[in-house]
Amino acid sequence: MPNVFIDSEGFANEDWELYVGMQFQTIDEAKDAIKKYNLKKDVQCKVTKATSKKYVCECSQKAENGCNWKIRFSKSRRNVTFWVVSFYNETHTCSSN
Repeated sequence: MPNVFIDSEGFANEDWELYVGMQFQTIDEAKDAIKKYNLKKDVQCKVTKATSKKYVCECSQKAENGCNWKIRFSKSRRNVTFWVVSFYNETHTCSSN
């Protein structure tokens, strides 16, 4: 089972990375991970879908230059209280990275 980030302390280490299967106890913790990712990589993303079961972010440069970076968090099927990274295209093809 992947690591569960109970709070933001897991992000104190500079070597952390997002990955498919990564779990968060709340959507707020998942959003915090995206904010910290943006700061770490010096990029920006925008929310393209937010429902009670799904949260999707894409690179803010997608419309301008077709960057394919995208991450989707979904409610866990095994434990509906967790949010899981269910899709992640980690490559930024824009000039932001």
